Amino acid sequence: MPTSRFPRAQLRRLAACTVAAITCAALPSLSRAETDALTEKTTQAFSNGDFAALEKENERLKHGKHIRPDGGSDLEYFRRGLDQVIGAQTEHSEPYLRELEALTLQWATEHPESSLAHILHAEVLVTHAWSYRGTGYAQDVPPAAWADFRKYLQRASQYLQNHADVAMTDSSAHELLMTIGNGLDWDIETLKAIQQDGLKRNPDDITLYFDMLTPLLPRWHGNARILDNYIREATKQTQAMFGMGMYARLYSAAAEKEYGHALFENSLVDWPTMKKGYEDMQVRFPNSPARRNYFALMACLAKDRPTLVALLAELGNKVDVSLWGPNPERSLESCQRWAKESPGESKDEKKPEKKGRASPASL
Repeated sequence: MPTSRFPRAQLRRLAACTVAAITCAALPSLSRAETDALTEKTTQAFSNGDFAALEKENERLKHGKHIRPDGGSDLEYFRRGLDQVIGAQTEHSEPYLRELEALTLQWATEHPESSLAHILHAEVLVTHAWSYRGTGYAQDVPPAAWADFRKYLQRASQYLQNHADVAMTDSSAHELLMTIGNGLDWDIETLKAIQQDGLKRNPDDITLYFDMLTPLLPRWHGNARILDNYIREATKQTQAMFGMGMYARLYSAAAEKEYGHALFENSLVDWPTMKKGYEDMQVRFPNSPARRNYFALMACLAKDRPTLVALLAELGNKVDVSLWGPNPERSLESCQRWAKESPGESKDEKKPEKKGRASPASL
């Protein structure tokens, strides 16, 4: 393999600074406080410019089932390792991203039949786009930054299109293309077609189910009814592997992305179905204290005191405060306090309706 022009020492330092920043928004099965061996190995290989190691791992994950004992996916943790490097927070992001563009384009030129090489280059372009957009409110983004944001997303989309015969054999390209489409406001049907094509390539790429959730949220292009229909479809599509589990996981993700503590008031979530989903996941994948934390939080929000009490007892010292929603310390504290109260003691206690009351304007 030709010698990389990338400043590897600098990249190793940046990767070391970000290796602890793993998040679990997509797959609620690992505590944010934990780290993962595959993620760390991937970050290290990328930091060292070891494309051969990355390619070998990606080829392994493209084929066959790689679902973990806790229901998580090896593919997701591999992607996180790549993201640790591509999305590293640097003091001077522009030269860093330009150097990454050069490195990944070099890899793609040297390995034209590698889907990963093309995907990595497109992913750097997407990250470059978001460096202009930022994560703040839309009204705070300068017009020139909007233009650069769209320009880089369009470059990434065009690059994947130009190399579709190789790149689109890999569901990671579909995952990235959905991110691009969200940024460029592609319509829901287009995004759904990309998702389903990716699932044909790799039926076990469960991240694609979570990616499709974002454009269906009310703050984007959806509403409570559209979201509920999608979650039920995804649950049916994954029933052989997860039972009703995907229903619980996707609605928990919706709570994290938008609804927060108002999930049972502002969405069409059905608590008995969600509870069954968590129970199905626990039967199939019992080794997940993190998911049990999410289950307990949802029981609290649904005002199901017996289930909350039972789950807190099961968790014992494995309660992870970081997983308890917005303002997690206070959320956990209030749920624990409520669990200890006698039934009917709380003045404002009331059972939610079987289905949440979505805003009429969103239906």
